[in-house]
Amino acid sequence: MRRRALRLLALLLFAFLLVLPSPSRLQAWEVVVTSPWLATITSFIGGVYVTVNPLYVWDSNGSVVRKTRVASIPKDRRMIALDADEAQRLGLNAAGRTNLILLYRQVPLDVSDSVSLFSDPSVLPFISQRILTALSEFDPANYPYYQRRLSEFQTRLDSTILVGRQLLKGYPVLDLTGEFSDMLLAAGCDLSMRDNRLLNAWAKGEDTNGLLAAVKNAVQKKIPVVLDTMTAKKIRDALRNEKDVLAIGRPAEGQDLLLFFHDQYLALWNKLAPLREARQGKN
Repeated sequence: MRRRALRLLALLLFAFLLVLPSPSRLQAWEVVVTSPWLATITSFIGGVYVTVNPLYVWDSNGSVVRKTRVASIPKDRRMIALDADEAQRLGLNAAGRTNLILLYRQVPLDVSDSVSLFSDPSVLPFISQRILTALSEFDPANYPYYQRRLSEFQTRLDSTILVGRQLLKGYPVLDLTGEFSDMLLAAGCDLSMRDNRLLNAWAKGEDTNGLLAAVKNAVQKKIPVVLDTMTAKKIRDALRNEKDVLAIGRPAEGQDLLLFFHDQYLALWNKLAPLREARQGKN
């Protein structure tokens, strides 16, 4: 009996080893992407097979800074850009780079700044699908792996948003962010206090007293005030000493994008603790 069990175990181990990728197949290949946002998703979909090198990264303040000069990249290096406008803006010449893939000819959305696409949970599935297509074109042999990673990304995205809604749905937020409104809306936050007309004025340095009054009013009502690195500099400067303001940063280099979203939802949930307690006290 013991001998049969050992034989069965050996057969199972042999079968398991057969389905493992060989060391040569596990050797990662490099792809250059244009932005740190694009790098986060490409790293997720590419998994163990892809090393992602972004042209730009975030510094400690959340500002975008150049990491790699285009001129230093070999002409045949595999590259991914969001669209033709971005490629042209960064000095990439599609004609001279046969391995440059554009996810879109032109981003098919009405946005003034494409960076907001990557913080919009309703858009991320479409971008991730395009990245799957690009990686599979570069490396068709591992298409099933990239497809599994895409499925995992979309499943975890749905779960992250569900957790956000369970924590934050219906709670008011004074939203002063420059790029994370869609992330807050996806979690069901009440952003009715956001006034774009006033935001535009405050961004120009106008009516600073009105800005401070709005923030003070929200804090007194235990309503979180949220800004991010894309919030207009004059607004951030005016609120620099306001300790009750929640500042959303950027994913750290190599950080899982969905874990980053989850952390922001938790941070906001913790900020809402006084309001939750006040509501519970009334019940």
